[in-house]
Amino acid sequence: MSTKKTESTKQTTSAEDYTQEHLINFLRGATIEGLLNPAVAKSRLNAVENLFVELTDEERKDLRLVDVDVLCSRFHKLHDSSIRPEVLELYHKRTSAALVDYFSWLDDPGSFFSIGGDTIRKDKRYKASEKEVSFEQKALEEITLATSERAADIFSIPLREDKTVYVQNLPLDLTQKEALKIAKVIQALAQSQESEA
Repeated sequence: MSTKKTESTKQTTSAEDYTQEHLINFLRGATIEGLLNPAVAKSRLNAVENLFVELTDEERKDLRLVDVDVLCSRFHKLHDSSIRPEVLELYHKRTSAALVDYFSWLDDPGSFFSIGGDTIRKDKRYKASEKEVSFEQKALEEITLATSERAADIFSIPLREDKTVYVQNLPLDLTQKEALKIAKVIQALAQSQESEA
């Protein structure tokens, strides 16, 4: 399905427009049409493709039946402790936004504006401001973490405005004693640097 609907009048929709396939085509084509920031569209597509594995046949045929809370609950039951709550929360947020935006676009393509404020005007598509570039980089970083096989093992710790540290391979049953041991190693590194200065 092409996303190229530019009329300012409301669009006549069919039941087919509300299928899983049409939403995915919209997300894939939205960046070409300048409807969504590429990084945002990609992150939403990733969330949708992950969560929609749990759709019922009825929901696949009519996305208006989807309750994202229920969908996330099904997904969590299947994956249990292998998925971090913060990743599931991201999937929830992005899938909800994807559905709201898609329904809004179907209703009136001409006046469409993303709820996330991520619409890109076509005449400025290749002249992104610093804020847009920064947002895109952050979104791409989140996509990388969320789609990585090791995403459930990675924690990001913002240290400074321009520096984030990633901690990986912590066991799910990490004890206070083990956490303290890790903290002491990091503290030792910091003290070493201070003594060298």
